[in-house]
Amino acid sequence: MKADALWFLSDFIATNKVVFKIPVYQRNYDWSEGNCNRLLDDIKDIIDEGNKHFIGSIVYMAVDDGGFSLKEYIIIDGQQRLTTMMIILKALSDLSKDIDEDCHDEIETSYLHNHHCDEEYKVKLKPIKSDSEQFINLLKGTNINEESHIALNYEICKKRIKKWIDDGVRPNKILRSLEKLQIVAIGLIQGQDDPQIIFESINSTGLELTNADLIRNFLLMNAKDQARLYDDYWTYIEQVLKKDNDYTNLNMFFVQFVVYKTKKTVTEARLYEKFVEVYKKGAYTQESILQELKYFADIFKCFVYDKNKYSTEIRKILNDLRLLNQTTCYPFMLHVFNDYEHGRINDKVLEKTMHVLLSYLVRRIVCGIPSNSLRGLFISLYSRVFKVIENKNKYYESINKFLSVLETKDAMPDDGDFFSALQSVNLYNNSALCKYLLSNIENNGKENIVIDDLTIEHIMPQTLNLNWQHIDPLEHKQFLHVLGNLSITGYNSELSNKSFDEKRKLIKTYSKAVILNSDVLDKNIWGINEIKERGKRLAKIVLDQYNVDTINDNSIEFEYLNKITLDNLSDVTGKKIVNFYFDGKVYRQDTYAYMMVDIIKILAGKYPEIIKKMAKENFVIPGGKTVFISDNEAAIKRQVLKVQDDLYIESNVSAKMIMKIVKELLLRCGENTTDFYVSVVVDKNSEEIV
Repeated sequence: MKADALWFLSDFIATNKVVFKIPVYQRNYDWSEGNCNRLLDDIKDIIDEGNKHFIGSIVYMAVDDGGFSLKEYIIIDGQQRLTTMMIILKALSDLSKDIDEDCHDEIETSYLHNHHCDEEYKVKLKPIKSDSEQFINLLKGTNINEESHIALNYEICKKRIKKWIDDGVRPNKILRSLEKLQIVAIGLIQGQDDPQIIFESINSTGLELTNADLIRNFLLMNAKDQARLYDDYWTYIEQVLKKDNDYTNLNMFFVQFVVYKTKKTVTEARLYEKFVEVYKKGAYTQESILQELKYFADIFKCFVYDKNKYSTEIRKILNDLRLLNQTTCYPFMLHVFNDYEHGRINDKVLEKTMHVLLSYLVRRIVCGIPSNSLRGLFISLYSRVFKVIENKNKYYESINKFLSVLETKDAMPDDGDFFSALQSVNLYNNSALCKYLLSNIENNGKENIVIDDLTIEHIMPQTLNLNWQHIDPLEHKQFLHVLGNLSITGYNSELSNKSFDEKRKLIKTYSKAVILNSDVLDKNIWGINEIKERGKRLAKIVLDQYNVDTINDNSIEFEYLNKITLDNLSDVTGKKIVNFYFDGKVYRQDTYAYMMVDIIKILAGKYPEIIKKMAKENFVIPGGKTVFISDNEAAIKRQVLKVQDDLYIESNVSAKMIMKIVKELLLRCGENTTDFYVSVVVDKNSEEIV
């Protein structure tokens, strides 16, 4: 590696018979108007002050010319500055053509073109494929895409330079000023220097590289057939996920891919590092990981854009998730859609699975459950549901049941909590959710009303006046922003504290919402009772739209289990309980002590006199262990669990002792002890699995 301080034009670009080649692993030419103007500002300072100016470094590798006299420089870093300089030179050349012919000819012969060589090498700069055609057309002055960055920046440069000329600066002086731009040219030696390592260590002064840029460079820079890999894989990935200069969805895709592969969260700051780890640990080749990335990009594009790849129902759900900005579920969805693409589930199962996922998220949002735990849940959800492989035979049912039986803060809100929250929570403060629910109520899956065109309208206004004296101020505050008081219109009423009669006329005129407004337009007065009744009606519609089936399938478990009966008390030692079976039913329980509480409650319901008598006697297990405590003062001093008033049980006992207590309780009540067992977690490969 050799580093030299050079004059950008005379020492680097004006090199005789040289082609600057931008390799396919580099990003497109993406410099913005701001980037161009900063470079033009530097040039103007030189024109005014005459001082030299340093504009950064360019890293290149001189490729063996195979005996030809023409040199080829592969640009490793600095293509944005180099391409912009060529555009500035072209603009100056065009402007000087009729007023400073010497300047025009010098630019054409020394900087933009090579002469006395094959046509292929006459243009000094060869951008990547997607930019090359635009640059060639710019030099020729024909058929350039006016929306391309090359065309846009040419117009910016041409406009600025024309102003300088109009202000009296000669084109030749501008060219001489360009010659005072300095760079550090870092030349890598082929076969000795690793361009990837050099590239990663450079603190570039040009356009900041995204994680997608770093990943592309990592995968293509040292590939022997980089042009083919770029054309066959990378081009597609970029085309379907990147829009113009917006890398948001492309970068998000790589985040979700790494999370999907590692089952761990990853920050933007460490994304590139973690991607390289995935590549190395997975023993990928450059082509094999590009194949996988292309496959998942084809799925992911439907998450972030509306694509005609899946059924109408799936596309609607994916659009709903976008409207609600629910991206944390993407790692889980990659697993689900991967199963669909491989034929493991069909359209019906995919639709039901996505519906329960959407319903779960909507219920959480409405019920105000914090979202900070969602990321972790969705990273592990697939592996937790299908840890028992047999659950894939009941795919949707297993996912549904898992979300429904969660007992942490991630538990699915039940119908009662959801229905209550729909009627009482402040929906207006969450504009996206509010518009989404109101439009869904009206559309009922028909997509007649477009959310972006809507204004949320309060029927009872936000500011009370003489027209609304019948509303109590405290109730006004409580019911102002609830579902029952909200509608949608195309009318933006800034001061909507009009009378109800006036508001009703506005809603009738400007709102096409029939279902939403049916019990507004037929009213003569609007008050709290009307809000409550309408809220209940609309909540029922939403509850039906986000209905969740109840799965009562005891064969679906999320751990490999072994059943332990009361004849094998010692087998529970060191084993995690998942549920217990008694009286013909399976009860979920994850601690032995609370399992004992549950059993006593069941027995107290069936045999109240027997349990009351045992409590009064402070039931003692054979062997001297006191189980029941009926004295409140004594209970306070002990480590106990409350079963009911005046009945407590010892909790500081072993799992084996609890099983012994349960057996004695069943015997005292005359129950068949063979009709009871607990299910405990065992290793996947255990011979104990039943």
